Amino acid sequence: METFHLGEVRPMLERFYGAGNRRAAAGESQGGFGALAYAARHPGLFRAVAGFSGYVHPLQHPRAVRAGLDYLGMDPLALWGDPVAQRRIWQAHDPYYRPDRLRGVAVHLASGDGRAGALDPPGTEPDPHVPGLEDPENPLPKDVLSPTEAIMGAENRAMAARLRAHGVPVTTHFYRGTHSPPYWERELRSALPALLRNLGR
Repeated sequence: METFHLGEVRPMLERFYGAGNRRAAAGESQGGFGALAYAARHPGLFRAVAGFSGYVHPLQHPRAVRAGLDYLGMDPLALWGDPVAQRRIWQAHDPYYRPDRLRGVAVHLASGDGRAGALDPPGTEPDPHVPGLEDPENPLPKDVLSPTEAIMGAENRAMAARLRAHGVPVTTHFYRGTHSPPYWERELRSALPALLRNLGR
């Protein structure tokens, strides 16, 4: 997907749709991971990135990555291999381990905590059960409806602290809420003006 997005889609947008060389990227969930990972793996390509409930630190929760792939019927080892035996490959794709390559990029991170929030209607049901997603040695609070979002919240907080420690400008919005599109739409609308301002600098 990375090769397709950056090697095929980007040149097509620039050639046929008037896109310039001032770029910003934003994404939700897996796309939030993609926005940060692409920027870290290709320094200078993007001026600003935003991730909404993204897997921005996969090695913090490798069992959750495996559980998600299992749930979708995919081979977990087909992603980056075993997180222990192929740790270097995981680190090469995990933006948490490449903070210096995000210098000069304006980063925005947003995520919920997995609890029912303002945009969850009354009676919101828990996420479908994904076997192996939760760590039995570090159980989530009882009122978490969305384990995925709780995990994303932890990863985004860790990523924000990492970036700040390395002098990378980062803004955040951490809130009470689940892993669901209404939050991502709200967060994109909120972050879009800043993303566009960074294209003008």
